[in-house]
Amino acid sequence: MLKKRLKKAALFVPLLFVLGLVGVWLSETGHGIPCIFHVVTGLQCPGCGVTRMLSALLHGDWRGAWESNAAVLTLSPVLAGLVGLSLVRWIRTGSARLPRWADAVTVVCVVLLLLFTVARNLPAFL
Repeated sequence: MLKKRLKKAALFVPLLFVLGLVGVWLSETGHGIPCIFHVVTGLQCPGCGVTRMLSALLHGDWRGAWESNAAVLTLSPVLAGLVGLSLVRWIRTGSARLPRWADAVTVVCVVLLLLFTVARNLPAFL
């Protein structure tokens, strides 16, 4: 069973590689992914600036990444840790269910993203 789950997990490696190539292409060409929420409302969503943030990180520009989207930059290691933990649990046990504390961490991350969204759209931050 473990080998079967490892093989399934390995199927995501090419997908991650392609996503990495797309990220490099977006970074090098200066193209971005338009935000429908921003187009419709004129406000920035929690994800606005993530493409610029990733581009800045690819170029080693931590300040530019912070200015593009500080919340996602700060929360990315936490969210990546949760995804990694879920993947490891799935490979080991067949269940991706996380412990209860992970639910609390996820809720805190969502609340922080919502607060960041409100704050970044206040006139003082524009």
